[in-house]
Amino acid sequence: MKKNNHWAYALLAVFCTVISMNTLNASEWWEKVKVKGDLRYRHEIIKEEDKDARNRHRLRARLGITGEVSPYMTVTIQLATGSTDPVSTNQTLDDAFSTKNIGLDLAYFSFKHPSLPGLNVIGGKFKNPFFKPGESELMWDSDWNPEGGTMTYDYKVDNFELTLIGAGLWIDERSSSKDSYLAAGQGVGRINFNDSQSSFAVGGGYFGYGNTKGFEPFYDPEDGMGNSVIEITDGDETVLQYANEFEIVEVFAEATHKFNNIPVMVMGDYVNNTAADSLNTGWLVGLHVGKAKNTLSWALRYIYREVEQDAVVGIFADSDFRGGGTDAKGHEFGGSLQVAHNTTFSVSYFVNEIGLEREETEDFQRMQIDLQLKF
Repeated sequence: MKKNNHWAYALLAVFCTVISMNTLNASEWWEKVKVKGDLRYRHEIIKEEDKDARNRHRLRARLGITGEVSPYMTVTIQLATGSTDPVSTNQTLDDAFSTKNIGLDLAYFSFKHPSLPGLNVIGGKFKNPFFKPGESELMWDSDWNPEGGTMTYDYKVDNFELTLIGAGLWIDERSSSKDSYLAAGQGVGRINFNDSQSSFAVGGGYFGYGNTKGFEPFYDPEDGMGNSVIEITDGDETVLQYANEFEIVEVFAEATHKFNNIPVMVMGDYVNNTAADSLNTGWLVGLHVGKAKNTLSWALRYIYREVEQDAVVGIFADSDFRGGGTDAKGHEFGGSLQVAHNTTFSVSYFVNEIGLEREETEDFQRMQIDLQLKF
């Protein structure tokens, strides 16, 4: 068996196990198991100052299964293309037609019980549990799937909704020194009015990282992804270490309204890393018009952001903006058109400047042309 096929066989085994959890006839197991997936083909052009333009073609493929273990518990497992990068499941088409890697993208349980209405407990490797106004990627890339545990509580009364989120996430386990982790909490309040044609949401959160200062950058110890680092010489070896801790406070707001059934959203997101003395803030504002939901429906967006060096942890932030990381500012333009059922064509364009404290910033541009198919 080839190494790259291990996860495919593992997923098949889980699929068969979920089906055989009970003695079910053909119609019953379909009601307890859901399969979904998507494929995205991307052409990407990257232009960095003083460098030749880079063209690359990339694939993202995902296949997920959710099985009902009991009336109160489900299990989800999803495989995806890509490398071990925590914020990307893209696979570049190169290396002489080589077989591409597949890895474990999601693996978690979800527990809900009627005696605890509104409460959802999740553990494992799961989708981002935190609310992102207008899908803001100021703190988190859209492909970031954290690991650990989270609890979400939803409360609804009349036109008001309240969501409370708590999470304990494990980042790095170290056998000879302290582990790095993230303890976080977030609250979101939303009011719907005008016969649900309009809504307004506001909220905030606290994200406290344990054991970052004096430790190597997460994932890639040779790249701080824009964050402040210091060089430590140990014999003949020089290593990088984070220069600051991260204790991030976030506040945000989102307003939506439908004009002749065309949804319009305005949103803002602000963060401050209270553990850093300077270069510790980031903010983002954006406008979304339309929604690519049905055939020939469309959506447009514009986003502007500025992210100082130590406002957020760079490795987890948007991997498309400025090439991934912090210490940058700039624009993002995007548009989508659903050309057929479950088939969407979209374009994104980033115009960014890297190096907020430099005398001369470094220009960065990225264009992405995507075709995405879901099933």
